[in-house]
Amino acid sequence: MRRALVGLCVCCLLAGCLGALGGDAGQMTYNGTVTSVADGDTIDVRLEDGAVETVRLLGIDTPEVHVATSPEEFGVPNTTAGRACLRAVGENASAVVRARVDGRRVRLEIDPTADRRGDYGRLLAYVFVDDENLNRGLVAEGYARVYETTFERRDRFEAAAADARAADAGVWRCRR
Repeated sequence: MRRALVGLCVCCLLAGCLGALGGDAGQMTYNGTVTSVADGDTIDVRLEDGAVETVRLLGIDTPEVHVATSPEEFGVPNTTAGRACLRAVGENASAVVRARVDGRRVRLEIDPTADRRGDYGRLLAYVFVDDENLNRGLVAEGYARVYETTFERRDRFEAAAADARAADAGVWRCRR
């Protein structure tokens, strides 16, 4: 009887752990405050429980600001002008993200069809501020491209990217 009780307790503990960030399938939502912005697609968020997560904005890729971005990733000519344009878009993307979320409360949504963690152990999430999807907004404004990965809202992101491309906005302007 005692073994059964211990086994039941262990199962309950393990089941509770599945609700944590690395947990089970199904979309989960977390609230927190942005403590810093690394660049256009990476932020640090202090969650309500006090834990700090480095969050990679799911489904998007902005040009790098701390290292050179490969122009080929964005379909940009590998020229001095192409590289300079990408760098400027990356710096602008970082500034936009900083202005929109730094120090602000955000909602993180974990996509049930995507990986929970990406490179370097970063949490992959949609970031919402004032009920606006920051990830999709950056794509729609031309600051980011849609990343080659699986995620539930991919079609909406691709449509936003097509509109940005048609408007020759941001990174798409660098393709000239």
